[in-house]
Amino acid sequence: MEKEFQSFFIRNFPKVKNFAKMLLKSEEDAEDVSQDIFLKLWMQPEIWQGKEEADSYIYSMTKNLILDRFKHISVEREYLNIVVPETLLSELMGEDYVLEQMYYKDIQLLVRLTLEHLPEKRVQIFKMSRFMHLSNKEIAERLDLSVRTVEHQIYLVLSELKKAIFLYFFLSLFK
Repeated sequence: MEKEFQSFFIRNFPKVKNFAKMLLKSEEDAEDVSQDIFLKLWMQPEIWQGKEEADSYIYSMTKNLILDRFKHISVEREYLNIVVPETLLSELMGEDYVLEQMYYKDIQLLVRLTLEHLPEKRVQIFKMSRFMHLSNKEIAERLDLSVRTVEHQIYLVLSELKKAIFLYFFLSLFK
C-alpha cells in the first residue's frame, strides 16, 4: 500500500498543489493544504487506491478544505472585531471594572472618535498593537521606527483615551 500511495502522491501532489495555489495565491498555504489533503487520502485509501490520477473528488476535497480555512479566518476576524474592543475597554478601565451594557456603545463611539482626532501614524501604531496583536518590536520593524518610539506612541494614545473616558464619566454624573 505504501508504494502505491507513494506513486499516487508523486503523480498528483504537484497538480493538487497548483490547484490550491491558484485559489489561495500563496505558495506556502498551497503547500499546507496539499499536505493536509494527502494526509487525509493516506487515512482513506478507498478514495485513491487503484487510481492513477487525481479525480474530481480530490479537487473537491481541496476546494472544500480551502473554503473551510476561509470560513475560519472570517470567524477569527469577527471575533477580533467584537472581543478586541471589549478587551481594550477593559484594559483602559482596569481589570476589575465591569462596564454596564448601556455605557458600552457610548464608550465604543468615544474611543472611535478619539482615535479619529489623533495623528494618523500614532493611530496606526496603536491599531497594530491592540487590534493586530503585533509586538512593539514587530511594529518598529515594519514602520522603521525605534521600539521606544512605538512604546511612547501607544502610551500617548492610551493617555488620550483615558482622558476622554474620564471626561465622559465625569459629565455623565451630571445628567
